[in-house]
Amino acid sequence: MRAVSFVGYLFAGLVGLVLISCIPSIFISDSSGYFSAVAALTGQILDPSRWVYDQGYGRVYPLFDYLAPAMTYSMTILIGALLTGFIGGLLFAVASCLLPNKVVFPFKRLGYLFESIPDVILAFGIQLFIVFFYKQFGLLLFRFSSAGQEEIYVLPILILAILPFVTFYRFVLSMLEEEQQKDYVLLAKSKGVGREAILFRHVLPNILPSAFLHTKVITWATLSALPAIEYLMNLYGITSILKEMLQPVQSVVFFLILAAFFVPFYFIYSIAEMIFGEKSQNSSAPAWKAAPLVGSRGKGSRIFYSGASHKQKIYRNKKFMAGFVLVALLFIGSCIYTLVADPIIQVDQYQYDDAGNMVQKAPFGPGEDYWLGTDRLGRHLDDLLIAGAKFTIGFALLVAALRIGCGFMLAIPYVLLMPARVRKFLDQLADGLHYVPQSLLAIMLLMPIIAPGSLMSFPEKIIWQIVILLLLVLPLTTILLGKEIQQSLSSSYVTSGVVLGASRLQLLRKHVWPQIKIRCYILFGQQTLQVIVLFIHLGVFQLYFGGTVAGEEGFSASPATSEWSSQISFLRYMLMTGQGFYTVSILLAYLLLIGCIQLMVDGLKEVELRRLGLNLPKKEKNPETYLAEAAAGLTASSDAFRFHDKTIELK
Repeated sequence: MRAVSFVGYLFAGLVGLVLISCIPSIFISDSSGYFSAVAALTGQILDPSRWVYDQGYGRVYPLFDYLAPAMTYSMTILIGALLTGFIGGLLFAVASCLLPNKVVFPFKRLGYLFESIPDVILAFGIQLFIVFFYKQFGLLLFRFSSAGQEEIYVLPILILAILPFVTFYRFVLSMLEEEQQKDYVLLAKSKGVGREAILFRHVLPNILPSAFLHTKVITWATLSALPAIEYLMNLYGITSILKEMLQPVQSVVFFLILAAFFVPFYFIYSIAEMIFGEKSQNSSAPAWKAAPLVGSRGKGSRIFYSGASHKQKIYRNKKFMAGFVLVALLFIGSCIYTLVADPIIQVDQYQYDDAGNMVQKAPFGPGEDYWLGTDRLGRHLDDLLIAGAKFTIGFALLVAALRIGCGFMLAIPYVLLMPARVRKFLDQLADGLHYVPQSLLAIMLLMPIIAPGSLMSFPEKIIWQIVILLLLVLPLTTILLGKEIQQSLSSSYVTSGVVLGASRLQLLRKHVWPQIKIRCYILFGQQTLQVIVLFIHLGVFQLYFGGTVAGEEGFSASPATSEWSSQISFLRYMLMTGQGFYTVSILLAYLLLIGCIQLMVDGLKEVELRRLGLNLPKKEKNPETYLAEAAAGLTASSDAFRFHDKTIELK
């Protein structure tokens, strides 16, 4: 039965990739239609002799010969980075368990800092440091860029391994600390078993299977970072030929690239799930299933739930308010500046001498006339930062709100009305999205819409871009929120409500929502961060929010808005020419914005921990809180908070 399910879900995943690969045909004017494209792609897949890449003008190449070298190089870097990150994170987590807390604490904070910095900014900062070190001391630490089909491995693997290393380190360390609070560890200590023996003989074997299964979301994030890192370092991987192969659009190219990532990781994690995963047990239907969907509120049917006594208003949390105030001031200030400034963004493409002769062309460095300098189009970066903040913040919040709002609205019928077998099937299908790079998928789907040459109007580009960015993770957010609702419905107080005659919608409104609303806010903050990072990845490939307009003075296209990612595409130009260091101000602005949102997320987590009675000062704890912590075996730390479905928790 497991083998049949394994093959069936693999087939369903490949069918999904076929459907996704044909989506760009919707936006092509001379296309015969979406369903015709699906039929044509299916026929081409079933006939390997038609697996060719047509460059036009009679130049046709076998597709595997064209893709194989680049794909092999990309997978080598990816696998090397994942192994380096996971093994290094595991070793550091084990070492941290054996060291005093005073020694481990700085490493935790450093890991938190690195986890908050986008991978593109980290990669660019490391490249700049290597260049600076070489100029100062004449020693090239690593080769930071390749030329042509030259292959470099060390630095790309190390840069790409930062994310899995830091994330896996913090995750495993949290699991180790939580596992060491369990009864069997206390029993072993009482018998005189040493700390090292407990760790290596009992704790590690217990957490490793679960830890490995939870690497899925880390692998997904690393997959999404791969295209941007390759492009920034000029690597001859799959990204180097991606833009060339997107024009003209060929669905078979999309399918084979996505399948090359999907199939191997599906095999790895599906087999691991069969070996290490928990076996489903037949249990009786939960009590809330017996409740009607809607019902009248009769006398005495209103149930009061006495939650945790340690409640803290969100606006009283200092971390949340500090981040919120800074983001709000930046957004409101940008809107006011746009209304009062004239012109909104000053442009100076040339500098002239006293005789009126042109002496220099943009970009210009910081000075009296340009506080932060200009970009290559001559736009003043101080104006660009202020005016573009409303687009970056506003669009990120809008997309994140749609992801959470639509996900929650879909999660309600998903849990309350859908049969368990259907939910399990949809869970498996949505889980396949973890094996496809989100950024690569976004590039493929958005290229026909917002790339230079698109015939769509500006509002159409905005609407379609929002829709695609929403749909990229909507299945995952729906399932995640559905499992949060399902977990809350399994509580004992919900059972009491059913006995007293409450309907499912009443349970959802009165009991479930108060329990999960802070988690929804946390997920909203995490989604906002993810959207901002995705904007950065798209900016590397010159896919700007709102698209492009006709270029000037030798530039093929210019950004249609002043959104901050419009400067990200200059990063490689800065590194190769030694000019344009002024885009560093954009990177610092991104770091400030991301830091503020991360501060808000941390504040929300503290509020949720206090609601659960965890991480409280001793003076606020009562005997009931101590007994509850001891009975549950909970660790009162900031890492104790997790979503119930940890494999779908989004960064």
